[in-house]
Amino acid sequence: MPDVLAIYWDKRRLRVAEASIGSSVRIGQVFVVEVPDSLTTGWLREALRRKGVSARQAVISLPREEAILRQLELPDAPEDELPTLVQFQASTRSTTPLDQLVLDFLPLPRRSGAVQRDVLLATVPRTVVDPIRAALNDAGIELISASISSFGLAELVLRAEDANRQSQSRLVVLADSSRLEVVLLCHRQPLVAHLVRPPLDEQGHPMIAKAAADISRVLVPAQPWLSDNPIEQIWIIGDDAEWNGLDQALRDRWNCPVDRFDTQVASRIRDLNLGKIDNTIAQSAAVIGLALGRHLPQAPSFDLLHPRQPRAKSDPRKLYLAAGSAAALLLIALFSSWFLLSMASLEDRIQKAREKDRELSASSNAGDADRKAATLIEEWKSRDINQLKQFVELHEHMQGTSRVYLSEYMFAPTTGQALAKLNATGNARERIDSQQLAQRLADARTYRVKPRDVTQQSRDPDYPSRFELDTELLPPPKPAPAAATPGTPAPKDK
Repeated sequence: MPDVLAIYWDKRRLRVAEASIGSSVRIGQVFVVEVPDSLTTGWLREALRRKGVSARQAVISLPREEAILRQLELPDAPEDELPTLVQFQASTRSTTPLDQLVLDFLPLPRRSGAVQRDVLLATVPRTVVDPIRAALNDAGIELISASISSFGLAELVLRAEDANRQSQSRLVVLADSSRLEVVLLCHRQPLVAHLVRPPLDEQGHPMIAKAAADISRVLVPAQPWLSDNPIEQIWIIGDDAEWNGLDQALRDRWNCPVDRFDTQVASRIRDLNLGKIDNTIAQSAAVIGLALGRHLPQAPSFDLLHPRQPRAKSDPRKLYLAAGSAAALLLIALFSSWFLLSMASLEDRIQKAREKDRELSASSNAGDADRKAATLIEEWKSRDINQLKQFVELHEHMQGTSRVYLSEYMFAPTTGQALAKLNATGNARERIDSQQLAQRLADARTYRVKPRDVTQQSRDPDYPSRFELDTELLPPPKPAPAAATPGTPAPKDK
């Protein structure tokens, strides 16, 4: 009986693989389930029944576009402290409250010469995961793990390659319709997982040269690792005719071998028995890699349902309870003696401190008028805002209007900690575009972005996702005090 269902869960269709996990992974069948436009109770249960599915557990892989991945730089802390540091950083960097997200992180390999720790953080809204869990529960299937499709591709490629080469860097590109899913591997670990949607030409085919350039752009965060381990192999998964020429474009840009990952290559995997699968390894790559990850995984992966946690520490209190009690009694006796002897001295010091405080208060109050005037002038200057400059900066964060545009814009000065309020309404091609715009504004550290629900009420068919921006312009951070020039004598106390 198959032990687990591996499911690539897209909004329009599900690709499902039945996998038996033993000394190897056997794929019994791979099939597609179309997601109905109007979901009704029991739709998934009925679809799986027609396929004769008997597994009672499932692992899912979400499309790359459903997750937000970002690289974080953390202090060089022990492994047990990383989960706490990541939670803190996620709460400050995300525009969505953490209780509305599922998240996990992967520690990245250390960079040469770097003193900080790098991690890759993944966040997915609970509104994406909860309906999936509900549909599986209705079908009598337990959801035991949730990951992202890019890491299934990484697992599949690492299983097929020679173990002696897995310390080298290689690039995996899944060519699927009008999108490219890009995964960079180094030291047997994914460093970058990104989605590329190149523009289309007049015939509706993707522009190959622009696609290769976009792949270079998304690899920029990995340059510190690539400087020591340049890309030495590129795998392309997919055989769509519209991507003809992508092999040569990538070969010219990175000057390394570019090969097609097909069923023949997948047959090298010793722990995989493809069973009834046909020659559609490209369409099934992510879900097969997801199933392989259940048996001796080769690459680390996210588990959004069970994120990394600090290891439980042993409690030594019971071992030292008797010794601690005796020590406490001794300390109490010593403290009582010391307290009685020092009371008179402390009262004398308190009286002297009060006299000194009265003298300092009198000296400080003499300059209150000048300080208040200087504070008012500084605040007046900080709120003299160039609104045209702010509009130009907002346009730069939008990165043009190919993905989003604004239909309403209002900018008004305000009081309090913020300098001004910026309210705008606009349209986006997809929900992820407006979310990424809000994230870029938050990452700029000059805006405070308040989360707003995205509504689907746009009348523009090319930009169907309507969104709202509710932001506050923050004052620039105060510069750190300049360090003293070496050799400059310190000011003397007067």
